[in-house]
Amino acid sequence: MQDNPLNSLPHAYPFRFLDKILELSAERGVAIKNVTADEAFFQGHFKENPIMPGVLIIETMAQLAGLVMNYGNAGKRVAYLAQVKDVKFKQSVTAGDQLKAIAEINYTFLSLANFSVKALVDDNIAAEGELVMAIQGSS
Repeated sequence: MQDNPLNSLPHAYPFRFLDKILELSAERGVAIKNVTADEAFFQGHFKENPIMPGVLIIETMAQLAGLVMNYGNAGKRVAYLAQVKDVKFKQSVTAGDQLKAIAEINYTFLSLANFSVKALVDDNIAAEGELVMAIQGSS
């Protein structure tokens, strides 16, 4: 595994949604996001029943997919979310949950990669679908 792969993310606090990388290769990544009660989004989403917004769950999976796509090219390229395909939400994510993100490359074409992604809480699927990532920069 690369040294400190989180440091190669172009994201910084408060928009970095990966806390720990468990597995990382050019084909697959597994990472953890510890969802804490002091997350800013809980203040308004929703005040009576705070849950992690679905778009931020997608962003968590996309950040991991970007690390997979950039494996071995840290700092030279930036991966951008190009398309969200058939993402389904199956369980709410709340404060105290540990969100496990999984991103696996299905196929690549030129500067694009299609990923199967999942977000799990306690081994239960919170969200799953496909993301397409696009690379910009030199390799």
